[in-house]
Amino acid sequence: MDILITVAHPDDETIGMGGTIKKLSKNNTITLCVVSDGASAQYDDKKMIKIRQDACKKAGKILGVSKFYFLDFPDMKLDSIPHVEINKSLEKIIKKINPSILYSTPYNDLNKDHSIVFDSCSVISRPLSSKIKKFFCFETGGRCKTQFNPNTYVDISKEFSFKLKAFQQYKSEVNPFPHTRSIKFIESLSYVRGVESGFKNAEAFELIKNFID
Repeated sequence: MDILITVAHPDDETIGMGGTIKKLSKNNTITLCVVSDGASAQYDDKKMIKIRQDACKKAGKILGVSKFYFLDFPDMKLDSIPHVEINKSLEKIIKKINPSILYSTPYNDLNKDHSIVFDSCSVISRPLSSKIKKFFCFETGGRCKTQFNPNTYVDISKEFSFKLKAFQQYKSEVNPFPHTRSIKFIESLSYVRGVESGFKNAEAFELIKNFID
């Protein structure tokens, strides 16, 4: 089965669903699409764009990602891009890989890039526009407009060490606790979601659409 994971920035995929990617990659083909360059708003050095992308590829290889697409829209400025332009870029990828399942960043995040990517995924997963049967969003642990309310949990107890190893490839993004991009926070969130679902470590998702033939 072909699965598409669409994120705003490099590292969103690992923080949000790194363990699930590792689990899914055993029996499925995983494609990762990163919509923004992930660095231009944070760093003056343009070399950081390539550094972030290289880190993404290293992390992805650990997790079992087969294909990578980097659209290179400006970081933290997706709200300045016509929505249809982002949609068209994603639709081209949809046509190439024909995924059955789509994952996206959350809609409730205060980070506009995350919510814009979610909106675009909602468009490209419309019935008759693709063969996508399930559409999920994951949580990234940042500040949110509303509480994240998961209805799907994945046991990542066996895959959790791979998630941490993948996240550590993003050396410029690893911060000390209590930052949300810290090892301890990622561990803590996995324990909380595990307690909610009866697993040692878990990742949480919200199932947005489910089309059953």
